[in-house]
Amino acid sequence: MSLLRQLWIVALAACALAFAGSFAVSLITARSYLQQQLLAQATDGAAALALSMSQQAKDEATAELMVSALFDSGHYARIRYEDARGKTVAERVSETSASDAPAWFTGLLRLDPQPGTALVNRGWNQAGRVTLVPQVRFAYEALWQGALQLCVVMAGLALILGLSLSVLVRWLRGPLNEMVAQAEAIGERRFVTMREPKVRELRSAVRALNLMVDRVRVMFGEQAARIEDLRTEANRDPLTSLPNRGFFLGRLRSELQDEDAAPTGALALVRIAGLADLNRRLGRERTDALLRSTADVLREVADGEAEHFLARLNGADFAWLMPGADPDTASRLAASAARALEALHRHGHADRSPVGFVGVALFHRGDELGHVMARADAALMRAERGEDAEPVISAYDTPLVARTQEEWRSLLQAALAARDFALAGFPVAHIDGRAWHEEAMMRMRAPDDGAPWTAGQFMPAADRLGMTVALDLLAVELALQRLHHVTGPIAVNLSPISLTDLQFREGLQRRLAASPAMARRLWVEVSERGLDQGLSGLAAVAPILSQHGCKLGIEHFGRHFSAIPRLYAQRVDYLKVDGSFVAGIEENAGNQRLIKAIVDVARGLDIQVLAERVSTTAEWQTLAELGVAGVTGPAVTERLRPS
Repeated sequence: MSLLRQLWIVALAACALAFAGSFAVSLITARSYLQQQLLAQATDGAAALALSMSQQAKDEATAELMVSALFDSGHYARIRYEDARGKTVAERVSETSASDAPAWFTGLLRLDPQPGTALVNRGWNQAGRVTLVPQVRFAYEALWQGALQLCVVMAGLALILGLSLSVLVRWLRGPLNEMVAQAEAIGERRFVTMREPKVRELRSAVRALNLMVDRVRVMFGEQAARIEDLRTEANRDPLTSLPNRGFFLGRLRSELQDEDAAPTGALALVRIAGLADLNRRLGRERTDALLRSTADVLREVADGEAEHFLARLNGADFAWLMPGADPDTASRLAASAARALEALHRHGHADRSPVGFVGVALFHRGDELGHVMARADAALMRAERGEDAEPVISAYDTPLVARTQEEWRSLLQAALAARDFALAGFPVAHIDGRAWHEEAMMRMRAPDDGAPWTAGQFMPAADRLGMTVALDLLAVELALQRLHHVTGPIAVNLSPISLTDLQFREGLQRRLAASPAMARRLWVEVSERGLDQGLSGLAAVAPILSQHGCKLGIEHFGRHFSAIPRLYAQRVDYLKVDGSFVAGIEENAGNQRLIKAIVDVARGLDIQVLAERVSTTAEWQTLAELGVAGVTGPAVTERLRPS
C-alpha cells in the first residue's frame, strides 16, 4: 500500500472517529436537555392546572372541562385528576404517539420523561391531585431534526476537510512523482535533477537523490568511455581507426557462415606498394599520413554501401568486404579504389606511382575462410606483378545462375502459393550445455533440383520486391505449427522491414491469438543491423509479442552498445552478441573485456546475453567465465547432435 494511501486512510479514520464522537456527544447532550425540558413542562403544566382548578373548579364537570382544555393543546400524553381519596375524576390519554422520527432512532435515544404532579386545594383542605405526563413525540421530532442538521453540518465539514486533504496529498504527490520519474530516468540512463521541495522531510531526500544523479552521471560517463575505449582497443587500428585484422576475420567468417548472409560477395585486398622503402624515404610521419589518407579514400569510395566493411590487416594491407556484391559491382568499386590510390600521388601524399595495388576474390557463402583469403592474396600478387595499378579479379570457383527481378518474382510467388518453404532448426544451449531452445531458419525449395535455399539466397530478392511481409508471416505460421511437435521454445527470425508494416502486425496478432498456448513458447528475433534507422518498428511490435507471452531478442548485436537501455524499454528479453566478437575470444583480451561489460550492463536491466557462432570449446569456456547465459553455433550443434 502506498504511503499516500496510508495517509488518506489515517486521516479519514481520524476524521470519522472525531465526527462520530462529537455526533454521539451532541445527541446525548440534546436528549438530556430535552428530558429536563419535558420535566419542567410537565411540572409547570401541573402547577398551572392545579392552581386553576383550586380557584375555579367547584364540581367535577368543571374539573373535567379544564383537564380536556389543557389536554387538547397536544403537549401531554396523559392528564389525570384524582380526588382526595385517590379516585380518578377526569383523565385524558393520547392514543397517537407516533412521530416523524424513525423507530430505530427513537429506540436508540429513548426519552423517559418524569410526570409532573401538583395538589388541588379547597381553601386549607386538599381537594385532589393532578398528574401530567408530557408528550415525547415533539421531542423526538426535534431531536431527529437536530440530528439531521448536525449530519449536514458534519458532512459539509468532512467535504471541506476532504478537499483540503486532497489538495495536500496532491501537493505532496508532486515531489514524490518527480522523485519516481527521476529514479526511472536513471534506469534509462537519463540523468535529470529536480528542484528541492518546500517540505522539509522531502527536501533532504531530494537533495540526496540529486547528489546520487550527479554521481551516477559521472559513473555512467566513465563506464561509456571505458566501453568505447575497450571497443577501440580490441577491434580498431589506432592509426587509421579502421577495424583491425582480428575483428575483420570474425566479420568475414560471419559472412561465410551466417544463414542470413548474402549468397555471394567479394573480398578486396589493398596493399600500399613498398611500404618499408616509403618509410625510409619519407619518414614515419609522412608514411603514417599516407596510411591515414589511404583509409580516408577507401571510406569515400565505399560511402553509401551500408553493409560493406573496411579494415586494416597489417602495416601495408587493407581489406574491403563487399557482402552481396556481384562481379560487376566488385570490379567497379575495385577500379574506383585503384584510381583513388593514384590520386594520392598526384596530391603529394606519395612520391612514386603506383601507390598501391588491389586484388579481389569473389566468394560464395559457405566457402572456407582460408580459401577465400588465399584467392584474394593470389589476386593481389598478380596485380603487383602487373605493369599498371589495375585491380585483378579472382572469379568464383563455381558461378551462380543470375536471375532477373521478374524471374525472382515468379519464383517467390510460385513458392508462396505452393508453400515450398520449411524451417531448419539449430540448437541453442544454456552456458552449462543444457538445451535451451531451437533457432528456426527459413528454407525455400529450389525450383530446379529441390535443394533447400537458405534465407540469404532468396531474402534479398524478397526485400527488393516487397514480399518480406508475406514470408515473415509464413515463418511465424510454420514456427507455430512446429511447436505442436516439440517441447521446447522455438526462435524465428523476422526482418526489421516487416516490423513497421501495419499489415504484418495485424497478421501477427491474428496468428498469435489463434494459437495462444504455442505463442507462449515462440521467441522472435530481429537483426540489429536492420535497426539502424531507429526502434519505431520494434516499439510497434513489442506490445503484441508481450501480450501473447512471446519473447523478443536482438541477434547480431554489437554495433549499438549504447542502445541497450532503449532496447530494455522495448521489452527486449535477450541479446545475441555477434560472432565477430566471439571468434578467438579466448586469445582476445580486448573482446573479453568488451563482452564482460555488455553482460554486466544487460544483467542490471534483466536482459540475458547469448553468444553467436561459437565454434570451439575454448570459446565456450571463455564465454562461460564472462557470464554469458547461452551459446549457439557449430560447437553447440556438435554437442547436442543426436547420437
